[in-house]
Amino acid sequence: MYHSSTQKRDWLFKDQQSINVKREAANRAFCSAHEASAQEKGVQLLTPVEEDIVVQYYLKKLVEFCSLFNPPSWAPLPKTALVTAVTYYKRLYTQCSVMEFHPKDMFLCCVFLAFKVDEYNLSLEQFVNMLAPHLIQSTSEYIISHELLLLKKLQFQLTVHSPFRPMSGFILDMKTRAPQLPNPDMFRKVADSFLVQSLGSDVAFLYPPSQIGLAALWHSAKQTHNRVDGYILSVLLNSEGSDTIDTIMDLLQKIEDLVFSVKLPDGAMLAPVEAKLQQCSIQALTIATTTTKRKRQSEDNLSVGGSDGKKHRSDQEPSPWSLEID
Repeated sequence: MYHSSTQKRDWLFKDQQSINVKREAANRAFCSAHEASAQEKGVQLLTPVEEDIVVQYYLKKLVEFCSLFNPPSWAPLPKTALVTAVTYYKRLYTQCSVMEFHPKDMFLCCVFLAFKVDEYNLSLEQFVNMLAPHLIQSTSEYIISHELLLLKKLQFQLTVHSPFRPMSGFILDMKTRAPQLPNPDMFRKVADSFLVQSLGSDVAFLYPPSQIGLAALWHSAKQTHNRVDGYILSVLLNSEGSDTIDTIMDLLQKIEDLVFSVKLPDGAMLAPVEAKLQQCSIQALTIATTTTKRKRQSEDNLSVGGSDGKKHRSDQEPSPWSLEID
Protein backbone atom coordinates (compact mmCIF):
# COMPACT_ATOMS: atom_id res chain seq x y z
CA MET A 1 0.00 0.00 0.00
CA TYR A 2 1.25 3.44 -0.94
CA HIS A 3 0.32 5.09 2.37
CA SER A 4 2.67 2.80 4.31
CA SER A 5 5.40 2.69 1.65
CA THR A 6 8.96 4.00 1.65
CA GLN A 7 7.99 5.94 -1.47
CA LYS A 8 5.67 8.12 0.59
CA ARG A 9 7.90 8.19 3.66
CA ASP A 10 11.24 8.97 1.98
CA TRP A 11 10.49 10.22 -1.53
CA LEU A 12 7.48 12.51 -1.25
CA PHE A 13 8.73 16.08 -0.86
CA LYS A 14 6.95 19.13 0.48
CA ASP A 15 7.72 21.30 -2.55
CA GLN A 16 10.07 21.74 -5.50
CA GLN A 17 12.50 23.73 -3.38
CA SER A 18 13.01 20.73 -1.09
CA ILE A 19 13.99 18.60 -4.09
CA ASN A 20 16.36 21.27 -5.38
CA VAL A 21 18.01 21.55 -1.97
CA LYS A 22 18.72 17.82 -1.96
CA ARG A 23 20.21 17.91 -5.45
CA GLU A 24 22.30 20.97 -4.67
CA ALA A 25 23.61 19.22 -1.56
CA ALA A 26 24.77 16.29 -3.70
CA ASN A 27 26.54 18.65 -6.08
CA ARG A 28 28.11 20.55 -3.18
CA ALA A 29 29.34 17.35 -1.52
CA PHE A 30 31.11 16.22 -4.68
CA CYS A 31 32.61 19.66 -5.32
CA SER A 32 33.90 19.90 -1.74
CA ALA A 33 35.53 16.49 -1.96
CA HIS A 34 37.21 17.11 -5.33
CA GLU A 35 37.81 20.86 -5.41
CA ALA A 36 41.56 20.49 -4.84
CA SER A 37 41.91 18.00 -7.70
CA ALA A 38 39.91 20.25 -10.00
CA GLN A 39 42.13 23.23 -9.15
CA GLU A 40 45.27 21.20 -9.82
CA LYS A 41 43.98 20.31 -13.25
CA GLY A 42 42.56 23.78 -13.88
CA VAL A 43 39.01 22.65 -14.63
CA GLN A 44 35.65 23.87 -13.43
CA LEU A 45 33.18 21.52 -11.80
CA LEU A 46 29.56 21.36 -12.95
CA THR A 47 26.91 23.55 -11.39
CA PRO A 48 23.55 22.10 -10.27
CA VAL A 49 21.91 23.61 -13.37
CA GLU A 50 24.45 21.92 -15.64
CA GLU A 51 23.98 18.63 -13.83
CA ASP A 52 20.25 18.89 -14.42
CA ILE A 53 20.80 19.26 -18.16
CA VAL A 54 22.83 16.03 -18.24
CA VAL A 55 20.32 14.14 -16.10
CA GLN A 56 17.34 15.27 -18.16
CA TYR A 57 19.01 14.51 -21.48
CA TYR A 58 19.79 10.94 -20.51
CA LEU A 59 16.34 10.55 -18.99
CA LYS A 60 15.03 11.06 -22.51
CA LYS A 61 17.50 8.41 -23.73
CA LEU A 62 16.25 6.05 -21.01
CA VAL A 63 12.66 6.35 -22.24
CA GLU A 64 13.77 5.92 -25.86
CA PHE A 65 15.76 2.81 -24.94
CA CYS A 66 12.78 1.27 -23.13
CA SER A 67 10.62 1.87 -26.21
CA LEU A 68 12.77 -0.67 -28.08
CA PHE A 69 11.35 -3.50 -25.98
CA ASN A 70 8.07 -3.96 -27.81
CA PRO A 71 6.52 -6.35 -30.34
CA PRO A 72 7.26 -8.05 -32.61
CA SER A 73 10.72 -8.78 -31.21
CA TRP A 74 9.74 -8.55 -27.54
CA ALA A 75 6.78 -8.93 -25.27
CA PRO A 76 5.12 -5.56 -24.57
CA LEU A 77 7.04 -3.72 -21.87
CA PRO A 78 4.72 -2.96 -18.93
CA LYS A 79 4.45 0.76 -18.34
CA THR A 80 5.08 0.05 -14.67
CA ALA A 81 8.58 -1.14 -15.60
CA LEU A 82 9.25 2.15 -17.37
CA VAL A 83 8.05 4.09 -14.32
CA THR A 84 10.24 1.96 -12.04
CA ALA A 85 13.33 2.55 -14.20
CA VAL A 86 12.77 6.31 -14.34
CA THR A 87 12.12 6.42 -10.60
CA TYR A 88 15.39 4.61 -9.80
CA TYR A 89 17.24 6.96 -12.14
CA LYS A 90 15.74 10.14 -10.66
CA ARG A 91 16.24 8.95 -7.09
CA LEU A 92 19.90 8.19 -7.83
CA TYR A 93 20.60 11.66 -9.20
CA THR A 94 18.70 13.36 -6.43
CA GLN A 95 21.45 12.22 -4.08
CA CYS A 96 24.48 11.68 -6.36
CA SER A 97 26.38 13.85 -8.80
CA VAL A 98 26.70 13.09 -12.51
CA MET A 99 30.41 13.79 -12.04
CA GLU A 100 30.56 10.66 -9.88
CA PHE A 101 28.41 8.36 -12.02
CA HIS A 102 27.80 9.26 -15.65
CA PRO A 103 24.09 8.92 -16.56
CA LYS A 104 24.84 7.34 -19.93
CA ASP A 105 26.08 4.28 -18.04
CA MET A 106 23.87 4.38 -14.97
CA PHE A 107 20.56 4.70 -16.80
CA LEU A 108 21.16 1.25 -18.27
CA CYS A 109 21.79 -0.13 -14.78
CA CYS A 110 18.51 1.42 -13.63
CA VAL A 111 16.59 -0.05 -16.55
CA PHE A 112 18.03 -3.55 -16.12
CA LEU A 113 17.30 -3.52 -12.38
CA ALA A 114 13.75 -2.27 -13.01
CA PHE A 115 13.16 -5.05 -15.51
CA LYS A 116 14.14 -7.62 -12.90
CA VAL A 117 12.05 -6.05 -10.15
CA ASP A 118 8.97 -5.80 -12.41
CA GLU A 119 9.60 -9.34 -13.73
CA TYR A 120 10.13 -8.39 -17.35
CA ASN A 121 12.33 -11.40 -17.87
CA LEU A 122 15.35 -11.26 -20.12
CA SER A 123 19.01 -12.08 -19.62
CA LEU A 124 21.81 -9.54 -19.39
CA GLU A 125 23.07 -10.83 -22.75
CA GLN A 126 19.70 -10.13 -24.38
CA PHE A 127 19.58 -6.73 -22.72
CA VAL A 128 22.99 -5.49 -23.89
CA ASN A 129 22.47 -6.90 -27.39
CA MET A 130 20.10 -3.97 -27.92
CA LEU A 131 23.18 -1.72 -27.93
CA ALA A 132 25.76 -1.06 -30.62
CA PRO A 133 28.19 -4.01 -30.94
CA HIS A 134 31.20 -2.08 -29.61
CA LEU A 135 29.31 -1.26 -26.39
CA ILE A 136 28.09 -4.74 -25.53
CA GLN A 137 31.06 -6.06 -23.55
CA SER A 138 31.84 -2.87 -21.62
CA THR A 139 28.19 -2.24 -20.75
CA SER A 140 27.71 -5.79 -19.55
CA GLU A 141 30.73 -5.48 -17.27
CA TYR A 142 29.59 -2.07 -16.03
CA ILE A 143 26.11 -3.31 -15.10
CA ILE A 144 27.52 -6.30 -13.25
CA SER A 145 30.02 -4.20 -11.31
CA HIS A 146 27.59 -1.39 -10.44
CA GLU A 147 24.34 -3.19 -9.65
CA LEU A 148 25.08 -3.63 -5.95
CA LEU A 149 26.25 -0.04 -5.72
CA LEU A 150 22.96 1.10 -7.29
CA LEU A 151 20.99 -0.99 -4.82
CA LYS A 152 22.84 0.64 -1.94
CA LYS A 153 22.27 4.13 -3.32
CA LEU A 154 18.57 3.29 -3.57
CA GLN A 155 18.72 2.02 0.02
CA PHE A 156 17.21 -1.23 -1.30
CA GLN A 157 13.87 0.58 -1.64
CA LEU A 158 12.79 -1.11 -4.84
CA THR A 159 8.98 -1.03 -4.74
CA VAL A 160 7.62 1.80 -6.89
CA HIS A 161 3.93 2.73 -6.97
CA SER A 162 3.03 3.73 -10.50
CA PRO A 163 0.27 6.22 -11.47
CA PHE A 164 -0.75 3.93 -14.33
CA ARG A 165 -2.44 1.52 -11.93
CA PRO A 166 -4.75 4.06 -10.21
CA MET A 167 -5.50 5.61 -13.60
CA SER A 168 -6.69 2.22 -14.88
CA GLY A 169 -8.62 1.77 -11.64
CA PHE A 170 -10.47 5.05 -12.17
CA ILE A 171 -11.45 3.95 -15.68
CA LEU A 172 -12.88 0.69 -14.35
CA ASP A 173 -14.70 2.61 -11.63
CA MET A 174 -16.21 4.98 -14.20
CA LYS A 175 -17.64 2.02 -16.11
CA THR A 176 -19.63 0.90 -13.08
CA ARG A 177 -20.40 4.14 -11.21
CA ALA A 178 -20.48 6.82 -13.91
CA PRO A 179 -23.05 5.77 -16.52
CA GLN A 180 -23.15 9.30 -17.88
CA LEU A 181 -19.73 8.58 -19.40
CA PRO A 182 -20.56 6.10 -22.20
CA ASN A 183 -17.01 4.97 -22.97
CA PRO A 184 -14.37 5.72 -20.32
CA ASP A 185 -11.77 3.73 -22.28
CA MET A 186 -11.60 6.63 -24.72
CA PHE A 187 -9.60 8.51 -22.09
CA ARG A 188 -6.85 5.90 -21.86
CA LYS A 189 -4.66 6.81 -24.86
CA VAL A 190 -4.26 10.49 -24.01
CA ALA A 191 -3.95 9.69 -20.30
CA ASP A 192 -1.16 7.21 -21.04
CA SER A 193 0.72 9.85 -23.03
CA PHE A 194 0.27 12.34 -20.21
CA LEU A 195 1.75 9.91 -17.68
CA VAL A 196 4.73 9.13 -19.91
CA GLN A 197 5.36 12.85 -20.33
CA SER A 198 5.08 13.31 -16.57
CA LEU A 199 8.20 11.17 -16.13
CA GLY A 200 10.30 14.11 -17.27
CA SER A 201 9.08 16.23 -14.37
CA ASP A 202 9.34 15.91 -10.59
CA VAL A 203 5.61 15.36 -10.22
CA ALA A 204 6.14 11.88 -8.71
CA PHE A 205 8.23 13.48 -5.93
CA LEU A 206 5.43 15.92 -5.10
CA TYR A 207 2.10 14.09 -5.47
CA PRO A 208 0.79 10.58 -4.73
CA PRO A 209 0.28 8.23 -7.71
CA SER A 210 -3.52 8.34 -7.33
CA GLN A 211 -3.58 12.12 -7.77
CA ILE A 212 -1.27 11.94 -10.79
CA GLY A 213 -3.45 9.21 -12.33
CA LEU A 214 -6.58 11.29 -11.77
CA ALA A 215 -4.88 14.34 -13.30
CA ALA A 216 -4.09 12.24 -16.37
CA LEU A 217 -7.78 11.35 -16.79
CA TRP A 218 -8.86 14.93 -16.14
CA HIS A 219 -6.43 16.16 -18.81
CA SER A 220 -7.60 13.47 -21.24
CA ALA A 221 -11.24 14.39 -20.70
CA LYS A 222 -10.47 18.03 -21.54
CA GLN A 223 -8.61 17.00 -24.69
CA THR A 224 -11.55 14.88 -25.84
CA HIS A 225 -14.09 17.60 -24.97
CA ASN A 226 -15.58 15.67 -22.07
CA ARG A 227 -15.91 16.43 -18.37
CA VAL A 228 -15.19 14.19 -15.42
CA ASP A 229 -15.88 16.87 -12.80
CA GLY A 230 -19.23 15.26 -11.98
CA TYR A 231 -17.62 11.88 -11.46
CA ILE A 232 -14.97 13.40 -9.20
CA LEU A 233 -17.53 15.34 -7.16
CA SER A 234 -20.38 12.84 -6.84
CA VAL A 235 -18.46 9.55 -6.83
CA LEU A 236 -14.93 10.15 -5.56
CA LEU A 237 -15.72 13.01 -3.18
CA ASN A 238 -19.30 11.96 -2.42
CA SER A 239 -20.61 15.51 -3.04
CA GLU A 240 -18.58 17.09 -0.26
CA GLY A 241 -19.18 20.63 -1.51
CA SER A 242 -17.98 23.29 -3.91
CA ASP A 243 -14.94 24.19 -1.80
CA THR A 244 -13.68 20.63 -2.01
CA ILE A 245 -14.16 20.36 -5.76
CA ASP A 246 -12.38 23.71 -6.22
CA THR A 247 -9.45 22.41 -4.16
CA ILE A 248 -9.26 19.22 -6.22
CA MET A 249 -9.51 21.09 -9.52
CA ASP A 250 -6.73 23.44 -8.40
CA LEU A 251 -4.55 20.45 -7.47
CA LEU A 252 -5.16 18.73 -10.83
CA GLN A 253 -4.34 21.96 -12.64
CA LYS A 254 -1.05 22.27 -10.75
CA ILE A 255 -0.09 18.73 -11.72
CA GLU A 256 -0.96 19.39 -15.37
CA ASP A 257 1.02 22.65 -15.39
CA LEU A 258 4.06 20.98 -13.86
CA VAL A 259 4.02 18.13 -16.37
CA PHE A 260 3.90 20.46 -19.36
CA SER A 261 6.38 22.97 -17.94
CA VAL A 262 9.34 20.63 -18.48
CA LYS A 263 11.24 20.77 -21.76
CA LEU A 264 13.88 18.08 -22.08
CA PRO A 265 17.25 19.31 -23.45
CA ASP A 266 18.48 18.36 -26.90
CA GLY A 267 21.96 17.46 -28.08
CA ALA A 268 22.90 21.08 -28.74
CA MET A 269 22.19 21.99 -25.12
CA LEU A 270 24.08 18.97 -23.86
CA ALA A 271 27.26 19.34 -25.96
CA PRO A 272 29.07 22.10 -23.99
CA VAL A 273 28.09 20.57 -20.65
CA GLU A 274 29.16 17.10 -21.79
CA ALA A 275 32.55 18.47 -22.86
CA LYS A 276 32.96 20.05 -19.43
CA LEU A 277 31.87 16.83 -17.73
CA GLN A 278 34.56 14.86 -19.56
CA GLN A 279 37.15 17.01 -17.84
CA CYS A 280 35.67 17.02 -14.35
CA SER A 281 34.32 13.49 -13.97
CA ILE A 282 35.68 11.53 -11.03
CA GLN A 283 37.69 9.37 -13.43
CA ALA A 284 39.39 12.40 -15.00
CA LEU A 285 40.07 14.01 -11.64
CA THR A 286 41.43 10.78 -10.16
CA ILE A 287 43.79 10.26 -13.09
CA ALA A 288 44.99 13.86 -12.79
CA THR A 289 45.60 13.52 -9.06
CA THR A 290 47.44 10.21 -9.44
CA THR A 291 49.65 11.61 -12.20
CA THR A 292 50.49 14.66 -10.10
CA LYS A 293 51.40 12.52 -7.08
CA ARG A 294 53.65 10.29 -9.18
CA LYS A 295 55.37 13.32 -10.66
CA ARG A 296 55.99 14.81 -7.22
CA GLN A 297 57.25 11.50 -5.91
CA SER A 298 59.64 11.23 -8.84
CA GLU A 299 60.91 14.77 -8.20
CA ASP A 300 61.39 13.98 -4.51
CA ASN A 301 63.40 10.87 -5.38
CA LEU A 302 65.62 12.85 -7.71
CA SER A 303 66.35 15.39 -5.00
CA VAL A 304 67.60 12.75 -2.52
CA GLY A 305 70.85 10.85 -2.60
CA GLY A 306 72.80 12.56 -5.36
CA SER A 307 72.47 13.17 -9.06
CA ASP A 308 71.68 9.55 -9.89
CA GLY A 309 68.36 9.93 -8.08
CA LYS A 310 68.97 6.89 -5.85
CA LYS A 311 69.14 6.77 -2.09
CA HIS A 312 72.26 5.32 -0.47
CA ARG A 313 71.65 1.89 0.92
CA SER A 314 72.03 3.10 4.49
CA ASP A 315 69.27 5.69 3.95
CA GLN A 316 66.74 3.24 2.56
CA GLU A 317 64.09 1.65 4.70
CA PRO A 318 64.71 -2.07 5.12
CA SER A 319 62.56 -4.37 3.04
CA PRO A 320 60.13 -6.41 5.10
CA TRP A 321 61.35 -9.47 3.17
CA SER A 322 64.99 -8.90 4.29
CA LEU A 323 64.34 -8.89 8.03
CA GLU A 324 66.03 -11.71 9.85
CA ILE A 325 63.81 -13.84 12.08
CA ASP A 326 65.33 -15.21 15.27
